[in-house]
Amino acid sequence: MWHNKALPEFGVLSGLKVVHASSSLAGPLGPTIFAEYGADVVWIENAQAPDYTRTLHNIQPESERRNQRAMGIKIGSPEGRQIVLDLIKDADVFIESSKGGQFDRFDLSDEVMWEVNPKLVIAHISGYGQTGLPEYVGRGGFDATAQAFSGYMWENTNGGATPPYAVGPYVADYITALWTALAVLAAVRKADETGVGDSLDIAQYELMMRASIFSVDYFTFHREFPKTGEKSMIAGWGGFPCKDGKILYCCFSGASVLKKVCGLLGLEYGSDSFPAEVGLYNVETESGKAFEKAVMEYLAGKTVDEAESEMLAAGLPVSKVNSWEDVENNPHVQARGVIEEWETLKGTKLRAVGPLPKFKKHPGRVWRPAPSFGENNEEILGELGYSAEQIADLYDKGVINKDFDLKLSR
Repeated sequence: MWHNKALPEFGVLSGLKVVHASSSLAGPLGPTIFAEYGADVVWIENAQAPDYTRTLHNIQPESERRNQRAMGIKIGSPEGRQIVLDLIKDADVFIESSKGGQFDRFDLSDEVMWEVNPKLVIAHISGYGQTGLPEYVGRGGFDATAQAFSGYMWENTNGGATPPYAVGPYVADYITALWTALAVLAAVRKADETGVGDSLDIAQYELMMRASIFSVDYFTFHREFPKTGEKSMIAGWGGFPCKDGKILYCCFSGASVLKKVCGLLGLEYGSDSFPAEVGLYNVETESGKAFEKAVMEYLAGKTVDEAESEMLAAGLPVSKVNSWEDVENNPHVQARGVIEEWETLKGTKLRAVGPLPKFKKHPGRVWRPAPSFGENNEEILGELGYSAEQIADLYDKGVINKDFDLKLSR
């Protein structure tokens, strides 16, 4: 029975045991969140090809793999397949991200895994799903292809000045990871209740379809709305330039908000031009055009800090568009302790967003840095009952591997 003896008991998911064989972001982020909430998480990488994000220009794996242990396993080998089965025997959750059907080809189908552990919750994350047309199931998928295929990218252009673009950074990966985490925990609850696990077929493009608020209008009425980069249909909604060239983002909708902003701008709320008891002024109407002109003229005469201060004092929902420097130095962000600090295995001082959301009684925590490639091979295999001689033989055969010199860590 594997168990991380160094894992402190904390969080709402203490006792949950998770194994994931995933790379990039959509697959690993969910298990990372579980680990931040106290779960015991083992990350499997391909012994022959470590997670490619370890060599990217940025250092996201050092943040997005925290609190976990890592193994480098050649899953496609008979011995590697057996190690996976040994791991899931005592796990609650198994998550993998690959092309559709890959684990069936490894002879690690849901049914095979349930023979070992009937309560296991299995999540398959892929670009296009595990079923459907074979030519689609076998496609590789990334964040941008999910946005492109799903129609989500079609919603994002800049007033015709640019072609459709992927919303960054990596919105599809984050949405997939968060929806997967929600579904996995729901399945764990049912497995605890019934003793029977479930399998989740997570197609990344489908979640991006689900995340598009205007899809229902198109599928029902074939009606399209303005694209994200185009002018909003709501007057006074969007980013507006101030005197200093900085942008204030305004969200002026709702009767109470319109009453307040009209008062601030000197407009006669409740008149024919600016009627009361409506939720918004449409930018295409005379009321909307006059309202938006007044907003723009007001902001053009003030710096972004002046405008934000006055509008917030009036109870209006606005915010200047902050740079990362603004966010880092913001006193509210600092007061809530959003950015935490710890050291990587190599001693690099890392500063990143800590575990969220914040729990009052059982808070999450960062208790260890991201593991190196294959760092915990010997430790975990020892917990599974493998002898030192067997582990050495697995290294000799290339079934397991590790980064002995920490070249892939930052």
